[in-house]
Amino acid sequence: MKPKQQRDESSASTGAPQHESATLVTARIPAEEFALHETFTALSELRFECSDLVATGNEAVMPLMWAQTDDYAALESAMAADPSVNAAEEIIHADDRRLYRIHWQHEVHLLCQIILNSEVILLDGYGTDDQWTFELLFSSRQALQRTCECCQQYNLTYTIDRIRGLGDDTSESTPLGLTAEQHEALAEAHKRGYFSVPRQITLDELADILDISHQALSERLRRGHDALIRETFKDPSLGFGSNPNFGRASDTGSDSGSTTDTNTNITGLSSL
Repeated sequence: MKPKQQRDESSASTGAPQHESATLVTARIPAEEFALHETFTALSELRFECSDLVATGNEAVMPLMWAQTDDYAALESAMAADPSVNAAEEIIHADDRRLYRIHWQHEVHLLCQIILNSEVILLDGYGTDDQWTFELLFSSRQALQRTCECCQQYNLTYTIDRIRGLGDDTSESTPLGLTAEQHEALAEAHKRGYFSVPRQITLDELADILDISHQALSERLRRGHDALIRETFKDPSLGFGSNPNFGRASDTGSDSGSTTDTNTNITGLSSL
């Protein structure tokens, strides 16, 4: 085996890895068909946000949620009566928001397995105005199509607002600001189940496959995630992070040729 590499991730790549083009998607699902519909109905000013980055898996998904509302007592009463929630407990009591650990009912877990399957990484998500919005990274357009077909099969309204392909760029960065090495590491980690719950491969095992050190791979994944999120923050129409319009509808157009604003549900995706 060649010596483990510890290269700086900011260095330029000499070429792009061979892989299917990953696809970044912004999608919406009605709360009535997913989770916390009755809670949103009970409180007019309410916002839920996934805590940090959440990986995919076939078991626990989205267990930690930040909540923002004017009446937390009413929120907790509404969650206790919500049929999509098995139990909810407060973890952090901050000045402007609270973190809850939510134990979802079985039906929500089944829906998560449809929406957040093994071909998808959940980068971010929030719920407001009785709907959920997710930022998702699919392994390919074909993976997105399979998820859309599965949603259609189960009569789940899956509205896609934006599709952006990472492409097969031979320059040092992909369209989302990833170096080729970061792209390769994220793609390989996803393919081999590193982001699954439970994990199907350890960081050391993945580092051996990529023939780099544990430290270099950890840094590569961290910087790759950071690049994806920073690129998302740069686009105010996606409504993530500290943007003052976070969570509001937007009619902002595409900011690059590689982005598609579809604003359509899954029935319009047969041509993907």
